[in-house]
Amino acid sequence: MKIRVPATSANLGAGYDTMGMSLSLSNEFIFSPNEEDFDNSNLIYKSFKYLFDKEKKECPKVKIEVSENVPIARGLGSSATCIVGGLMGANVLLGDKYSKKEILSFATEIEGHPDNVAPAIYGGLVISTKVDDEVLFYKVEPSENLSYIVIVPDYPLKTALARSLVKTEVKLEDAIYNISHSNLISRAIEKGDIDMLCKIYGDRLHEPYRKKLIVDFDKYKEIADRRNSAIFISGAGPTILIISSKDNKDIYRDLKNVCPSTYKILELGAGEGVKIIGKDF
Repeated sequence: MKIRVPATSANLGAGYDTMGMSLSLSNEFIFSPNEEDFDNSNLIYKSFKYLFDKEKKECPKVKIEVSENVPIARGLGSSATCIVGGLMGANVLLGDKYSKKEILSFATEIEGHPDNVAPAIYGGLVISTKVDDEVLFYKVEPSENLSYIVIVPDYPLKTALARSLVKTEVKLEDAIYNISHSNLISRAIEKGDIDMLCKIYGDRLHEPYRKKLIVDFDKYKEIADRRNSAIFISGAGPTILIISSKDNKDIYRDLKNVCPSTYKILELGAGEGVKIIGKDF
């Protein structure tokens, strides 16, 4: 059995903890029978076992192999791929008992928030929140006129450290700024309106503090601004996401020229949601 789960980029600036989108980069998880117990500290296995525990059924002995393309601890939703992959694998073995919406609820319970797991399941751009025990969301289809460049540094950044820098109290004017900008960001991505996106991509809640942990962030921002593109910290970082029009060839070249050789720089598209490639077990 093979499950493919896309990378995700959460926040998108002003959509802090409420928006995320999938990208055309993915991890694949292969599940097969095993005579020995799997490492029970593994997040994929914990998520796999979660559904069997919920059903009060014995978890089968399983071998889990990963074709890993999503960098770990870089702000591209690597842990979300593990959670969604594990849950979807278990759901197949349970006869597809649970819907995607139910899987989203379980994934949110494991992850703590839906901003990465929602687009990993549904694809595209997803705006989400949790009300009581229910995850509420809308999916937005990103325009095909946009491209998504990710700059992946050669150093990790722990989410806990990045989150610890964010202020717990904000000015009213900053809250209003983020609310209005996040609404426009999602619409601009849906419409492919790069001119609008370049005017309203800013954030005041988390990026001013987190960018201090990202080497040369301001240098990349200067290039993005000059080349009519929008720049975001992907998730907690340190990966940087730059959204541009698909026909803008100068931005990738300029970024490539200044990126250290040890960094990865990828030009991606918007991604699909989780896919079950094969169900044989």
